Amino acid sequence: MTTLKAVYYGFGAFIGLVCGTLINLIFYLLETSGTYTAGQLVKDFGFFGRYLLELINLLPYIGLGLGILLVKLLFGDELDKKT
Repeated sequence: MTTLKAVYYGFGAFIGLVCGTLINLIFYLLETSGTYTAGQLVKDFGFFGRYLLELINLLPYIGLGLGILLVKLLFGDELDKKT
């Protein structure tokens, strides 16, 4: 059963990492195309903008954690059964 848990959590982590990376890539492509969305955050909001900019940079890791949490919430009962 522990192998099944590892597969489920690994799949959730992978999907979360891919989604976070794709969203981060969208912000990167917006910056390189000339639409300065993330770059203006520091100028407009100061320290809070810098904080939001760092959260954008951490999106792949946030997605990884949320993917694992989502698997735990969705399949927690099936993974915790002793059969």
